[in-house]
Amino acid sequence: MRHENKIILVLLFALGLVWSGCGITDDSEDPPLADLDVLMEGAPQKGDDGYPSDIKADGIPPAKWVALVDQQSPVRSQGHRGVCSIFSTVALMEHLYIKSGVDKDPDFSEQYLQWSVKNEVKSFPHTSGSNASSNLRAITRYGIVSEQAWPYEPFQWSSSNDPDCTGDDMPTKCYTNGDPPASATSAEKFKLPSSRWLSSNPSSIKAFMHNNQQGVVVGGTFFYQAWSHGRSSLPYNREYRRKGYVLAPNAKDKEESLKNRAGHSFLLVGWDDDLEVQEIDEKGELVYDDDGNPVTQKGFFLFKNSWGTGSWGSDSGFPGYGWISMDYVDEYLSAISAEAPENTIPDEVCGDGEDNDQDGDTDCEDNDCTAEPQCQSGPKTYTNDTRVDIPDKDDTGATSTIQVSSDGVIEALAVDVVIRHSYRGDLRIKLIHPDGTEAVLLEPNMDSGNDIEKTFATSAFNGKTASGTWNLNVVDTAAQDTGYIEKWTLRLNSDDEPPAEICDDGVDNDLDGKTDCADTDCADDSNCRQAGPKTYDNNSPAEIPDNDDTGVTSAIDVPDTGSIADLSLSVNITHSYRGDLEVRLVHPDGTDIQVYAPDMTDHNDLIKTWDVDGFDGKDSAGTWTLKVIDHAASDTGTLNSWSMTITH
Repeated sequence: MRHENKIILVLLFALGLVWSGCGITDDSEDPPLADLDVLMEGAPQKGDDGYPSDIKADGIPPAKWVALVDQQSPVRSQGHRGVCSIFSTVALMEHLYIKSGVDKDPDFSEQYLQWSVKNEVKSFPHTSGSNASSNLRAITRYGIVSEQAWPYEPFQWSSSNDPDCTGDDMPTKCYTNGDPPASATSAEKFKLPSSRWLSSNPSSIKAFMHNNQQGVVVGGTFFYQAWSHGRSSLPYNREYRRKGYVLAPNAKDKEESLKNRAGHSFLLVGWDDDLEVQEIDEKGELVYDDDGNPVTQKGFFLFKNSWGTGSWGSDSGFPGYGWISMDYVDEYLSAISAEAPENTIPDEVCGDGEDNDQDGDTDCEDNDCTAEPQCQSGPKTYTNDTRVDIPDKDDTGATSTIQVSSDGVIEALAVDVVIRHSYRGDLRIKLIHPDGTEAVLLEPNMDSGNDIEKTFATSAFNGKTASGTWNLNVVDTAAQDTGYIEKWTLRLNSDDEPPAEICDDGVDNDLDGKTDCADTDCADDSNCRQAGPKTYDNNSPAEIPDNDDTGVTSAIDVPDTGSIADLSLSVNITHSYRGDLEVRLVHPDGTDIQVYAPDMTDHNDLIKTWDVDGFDGKDSAGTWTLKVIDHAASDTGTLNSWSMTITH
């Protein structure tokens, strides 16, 4: 589809752009630095007039907004080169290509942009760094290629690559790692339109981001302690490093950092007005006022960094991202903007025999058509996720429809329903075939629980044609409690013969309500036979509530039956004081065993495996539950993953 209105994108350009001072690998390794005065050339100074504001009288952005994280390419690492402005500019370009629909999975060459800035734009030919203005000129005038055409090299050339690449006065080729290969010079060049300066006032930045639904690149003076950087001459807070917190610098950090002036550039993708982070002093210790109250900074932007997803920012909520004080942005950064690309490529039409989106794949061969029923192997899937309110104590009830285009004869059918309701025992659920035949999926009962998220398999329609309008009817048979249909999915086989269950694809192929090894059809399959120990895991992170005896629970469904001979439990928990923790494992029959007790151990994290004997002889099948409880205040953590290895 065409975008009639071009989208404006923002590139924020810092006071003092020492982009070559922005590499990081670990605490002990210093990134390369460059002359700040050389790299700030052409940048407007703070206090200059004429910055346009994007604040609208009728537009108030929300207090917290992180929606743009879902429109980002993967976090990259600049490795051992001082090219963060190259990475932040490319990150924004990839974000805008995703947002505009021009490319769903863009990956542009940072290596090529570094060469273009110095050879085509002819900016900063004798330093590793560049700035946002020069990067944009390279992209808008000449364009850059895909990563595949010239992959990024994490180390800058040295004398081992070329004898000229040594000393303080190296030729340009040393900073670009030579010239582009033929694969890059002949490749397609991708561009963005022209640029304009923008106000760096945080309210204006938020308004711009929210109004245009896009991120912005920022950059500026680098304060080592504030960034928890390994080269800081002052102690820093290692927890803040993991969380990616960047506070406005204290006086001593300003003094020390400006002795070795540097800069950094990164991509803003959201904010949290209510996030408060306690300040640290020149000793790296938390700051309190005279009454013993924490001194905090409030209001932070969420940003995508270019230091990979290792230790820095690993616990920010989005690995590789961080949170920077709005005051820091306001005082030390500047801004520039440009137009996003216009999308002139149509969406793929999944049945016309044409490669509509010009990606080389046609109809069902195109990944865009995966969810279309005509492109699915095995069960065809049709979904309606439009909310329908269920009237209270009304025999008519609520009806939601699905149109099925398949003309085949039904061999098997299942319905997945998601219904939100404050007393599910009031509900009657019926599925109605296009010819009027009804099947009752659920009758009212005395179940006092909330909501229904369940799959119903029925043979009531086997032998009938699938095509036509299907109706899901939900009736609330008693007063007071209310709810709504959130979503329902019709899954059916309409082939001449129903497919057999495939025992390792995670799909209920024969629609009997059981999947893979849980289906008796797979009892003799080699993937399902019990041969020695078998491991079951849950890798979904869960926050552990602080000082809460309820704790957090996480479940693993074990489909395999059999008497347990041996069981081992492994946990991976990130926590700032593991001595507060209690870990319990609960069998499907309710047997509850304490595996780890609070012991006041002054250590971080709990990454451990235990042999657990209390379940020997019990059947392994069912839902197992892990409980992790934090029994004391102040320290927090996350259950990252856990697993059980069971021998029958």
